[in-house]
Amino acid sequence: MRNGLRGARAFYWSRGTEALRRNDYASAILLYQAAKTAAPELAKLIDLNIKLVESRLKARQTPHHVDTTKEKLPLLNGDKAKPSSDVSAELIRHLLKKIVSVEDIALVKSSNFFDEAWYIDRYVDAKALDIDPVEHYLRVGQFLGYSPSPKFCSPSYLKSHRDIKAAGIEPLLHYLKSGKSEGRTIYPVRDGNQVEERKKCRRILTRRNKEWDWGQHAKTVQFLEALPYTRSEDKVSIIMPTYNRAHMISAAIKSVLEQTHANFELIIVDDHSTDDTQNIVCGISDSRINYTKNSRGKGVSSARNAGLDLAKGKWVFFLDSDNTWKRNMIEFALKHADFSQSSAGYCAANIHGDDHETKFILYSEFDFESCVHENFIDLNCFFMRWSGQFKEYRFDENLRRLVDWDLILRVATRTRISGLPFVGVDYYDGTSDRITNKEHVAREAIQDLLNRVRNSARPQSVRNSTIIDSSSYRIAVQLHIYHSDRVPECIEYLRNIRFDFDLFVSTSLDKESEVLKAVRDAYPNARIFQYPNTGADIAPFLELISTFKNYRLLLKIHTKRDVGAWGDAWRRGLLTPILGSPELIDEIVERFRANEHLAMACSADFYKHGVRNSIPASLERLEFLAKELGLSEYQDKNWAFVAGTMFWVRPQIYLELARYMCDSAGYSAEFSRDGAIEHGLERALGLALWQNHDNQVALVSMAGDITEVGLGEGCSMEGVAQTMKRLHSQ
Repeated sequence: MRNGLRGARAFYWSRGTEALRRNDYASAILLYQAAKTAAPELAKLIDLNIKLVESRLKARQTPHHVDTTKEKLPLLNGDKAKPSSDVSAELIRHLLKKIVSVEDIALVKSSNFFDEAWYIDRYVDAKALDIDPVEHYLRVGQFLGYSPSPKFCSPSYLKSHRDIKAAGIEPLLHYLKSGKSEGRTIYPVRDGNQVEERKKCRRILTRRNKEWDWGQHAKTVQFLEALPYTRSEDKVSIIMPTYNRAHMISAAIKSVLEQTHANFELIIVDDHSTDDTQNIVCGISDSRINYTKNSRGKGVSSARNAGLDLAKGKWVFFLDSDNTWKRNMIEFALKHADFSQSSAGYCAANIHGDDHETKFILYSEFDFESCVHENFIDLNCFFMRWSGQFKEYRFDENLRRLVDWDLILRVATRTRISGLPFVGVDYYDGTSDRITNKEHVAREAIQDLLNRVRNSARPQSVRNSTIIDSSSYRIAVQLHIYHSDRVPECIEYLRNIRFDFDLFVSTSLDKESEVLKAVRDAYPNARIFQYPNTGADIAPFLELISTFKNYRLLLKIHTKRDVGAWGDAWRRGLLTPILGSPELIDEIVERFRANEHLAMACSADFYKHGVRNSIPASLERLEFLAKELGLSEYQDKNWAFVAGTMFWVRPQIYLELARYMCDSAGYSAEFSRDGAIEHGLERALGLALWQNHDNQVALVSMAGDITEVGLGEGCSMEGVAQTMKRLHSQ
């Protein structure tokens, strides 16, 4: 270690002298102080230099200003193969104070993420200081943007996880201590020291609708009114927490008593109001009202949980004491639940203030990832089945705010949530106190609460824990639209599906485009989601997997373009085997029902051998993804993938892959014909089947013949171009 100190002394002494020569006196002083710390026996000699520099600094008419109040170290954006020509004063100040624990050094050394030889060769100052490379990295390197090994790029880790960068946390230590268990993404160091540019593929949505299509809303009401009502005898439990709402609660209760659905219980939990709330409620004579009052204020979550403990209905709804419902709120919600075969749902809310003027309509179609990013479901609009495992749900009393969002996300990880574009709630968003406003949280703590809810929901989306009931047997279809001229053809294929299904359309097209109008005409209940034109068809697919997880089966198709001289051979070769006729579709779905090990059904012609149909760049992408997802051992198997990504699949297979990508930095910022991350993902969709060795694949020929094979069997050894040429000639 003594040699290391001498090396450090020489390093900081020489840097201090360089700073002195270029008249950077502030940096020179701090560099000499660093040298003195490394070699205290030379303190007197070094102090002479410091005094010299101080005298020159004082003599300046406009001296450098050294801000000694800043302790936060700026982290560089790119991995640096060489140190900068000078070390900033701010950096040295930080290094002088930094203490590296023996435990941290041992942790890094025992990991597979520090390559000493590579590190010393790459960063010349690490060798010049002559100290232990791991200690150099922890004390100096990571703050200069250095990476510990080729497979862990520190700047990329910080760039993709902004919360870590903002907190000033050391990247490798964070990953080893918590990032890995949290599923954080890491990236290798790229040649040329350039971090690959990535782009997120987050759904583009409007949750606060300043403009609302009331004409379409009238059609929705007309449709709901025409539906048969089979649940008029179902008892409904309505939970209403309240606190000091004597001047408003009557209107809320009145809106419940006037419901067209008469079989309900209204459970009012008073969180120790000090006004006339109790007298107002008790003055309303209706046996369906159950009023209880807390002996002390416990908060809104406790009040709602007390109501849930008392609930005896088949369905549970929530209404705050300062909001009101439309008279057909319950009836329309339960009709919607029947029509959509869902066990949980929500409607739209008319948000207004003290002047009773509409601010906006709160509503957006549901998908899990968007709801994690930003809540668009108000609890007054939400309802769910109240039987079986649903009765286990309670509000988190440890959360002081955002409890409704937290509950809805937890429900969404285990059952389908279906939106109803009917404005069933008048929501007061004025200035008066309410029970939820009692739960005051400082502004600076809100972000912590947001992160807490999100960080709780995301891991739950990976668990295959769907509540098995009538809702869980539904089938979803995803149609990704990019080439709009191919939409009519896709619609014709979809018409071969004889059973009811939920259609999800992902697209970067304008929502008012004629193509999307044609989709709505063919499928009025289609959910059309806009995404940026990023990640081809794979990105929206993976973004929606956490929504698809509660479906029994999923069909993925997209508007694949014609390819040169072979025309539609590729698209036709993918679509015909999976959607060629009503009888074929029925048989495919029946095979999934009869064989629990059947994981995928696809074109036999385009179920390609993975290695033989991949360029090295795509295999390198796959290798990285496989390591991240624990699939590396299967790369030596006879794995295969669907070239063109159209297939029937059990969506639960892709939960971990989707979670990984949703939490990553995203997809390729620039389009590439091959070798991009999307091409690695295309192959990862096939490799992921190996998570369960019992999985099987149904290979379907152009003639409709189906063969069920085990993993590693039956894949096509033919190249994609050869297959297109063959199919084109037929």
